[in-house]
Amino acid sequence: MKVKVRGIYSTAITKLLIDEGVEITQAADAIKAALKLSDESAPDVMIEDMEMKEGIYVYGSSPGKVIDTLKKHLKDSVFFKEDIGKMYCGIIKNTDQKSKSIVISLPDDEEGVLDLKNFWGYVKPGSKILVQSKGTYDGKIMLSTQLRIFGEDVVIIKNGFTKMSKGIRSHEGRDKLYEIAKGLDLKDWGILWVQGAENKEESVLKQELSDLMQKEKEITEKFNGCNEPATLYEGVDKYFTLFDKDDKAKLDKIRKSVMPTIPNHHILKSAGYTILTDFAENIMGKGSDSEMTKKVNETLLRYGPTKGKLYRIMFTRLNGTSYKVDGMLDDVNIKDENVKELKISSRNDWGEKSYTIDADKSYVTIKRGDSEERVLTLKPEIFPKFTKIVTFDVTAKHENGNVTVLNEERIEKLFKKGEISSELKTNLKKSLGEASKI
Repeated sequence: MKVKVRGIYSTAITKLLIDEGVEITQAADAIKAALKLSDESAPDVMIEDMEMKEGIYVYGSSPGKVIDTLKKHLKDSVFFKEDIGKMYCGIIKNTDQKSKSIVISLPDDEEGVLDLKNFWGYVKPGSKILVQSKGTYDGKIMLSTQLRIFGEDVVIIKNGFTKMSKGIRSHEGRDKLYEIAKGLDLKDWGILWVQGAENKEESVLKQELSDLMQKEKEITEKFNGCNEPATLYEGVDKYFTLFDKDDKAKLDKIRKSVMPTIPNHHILKSAGYTILTDFAENIMGKGSDSEMTKKVNETLLRYGPTKGKLYRIMFTRLNGTSYKVDGMLDDVNIKDENVKELKISSRNDWGEKSYTIDADKSYVTIKRGDSEERVLTLKPEIFPKFTKIVTFDVTAKHENGNVTVLNEERIEKLFKKGEISSELKTNLKKSLGEASKI
């Protein structure tokens, strides 16, 4: 297995994987020089930064092997598996009129939701339906009836049409692939050609398409024979690895064994402070790590957080999606050049909310009127103009002297699926217990 690593975590991740015997290919020039790498062959697994830089996503053939290696070293991080393209024989449970969706029972006591707009016919509870996962949102599996089957060079799409991935740019390659598609009888299936397909032999591509159509027949036969929730096709595994602050510190130490690295290197880089980080590392040796950290923190504090100024909270969910809250900074507590606590007020069409962020707590407190919610998170990373927070969508709601915990089962589910360690599960339950206290 060969792995290609890109992004702000690439040096540390590459070193970690090499030390575990994993082969690295197509490394960046600086990493090639530092680690004496030269392989340029095609990778089996890709590692890239997530959009908000809170971690990495890992995909390709057998990405789980890479994830298992990372889990050995990063005990406080989340390894969320997104089952892209998994097909199910689902059983219709009911209709949720509020969200305009159909609730469908899936294997392992899971539930998914299908948008009513994507369903034709009468919704009959108890009847089976062939559906495919598009990913998750707010802890729910989002389903579709437009099916996709994935190959190495091609994806076939139910009721689709022939199209190219953005990476196929040459006119000759595109013309070749369109001609191949024209000569095939795929009935009501369309083709998405994947980057790299234009360089393959026509016979190889036709055989792959034939194999995918055979796979479609097998899926249909399985569906026809099932009468209860079942998995019919595994799809493509994609892992979102969200790094806790302590694990980013571990990655700092690993990177430091390869090239000059200041403390909080990955925290600063993930927040966009690349120039500051590079400058500090260029003058390393003119002070101790603690002195360097002090100077960096002093520099950042010149720019905020500042009371009475606009401030942003950036939330990232476990599946890599994100949302932001803008508000005014009402109060800030700073000790030893470190921000310890923030209070932000935000107003919109639904009223006013206040947010309290404690640098040492794994939950955020949100107040609205007489009610209060404490949302479970990884520990926040606080910067002059914004704070970055990974949320589990698990909430302790305080109202009228009572506490209601929402989605508490998600912690145990993440652990059973191997997406969090036993250590992190224990810490999260402890934090949830604190958040539930009146």
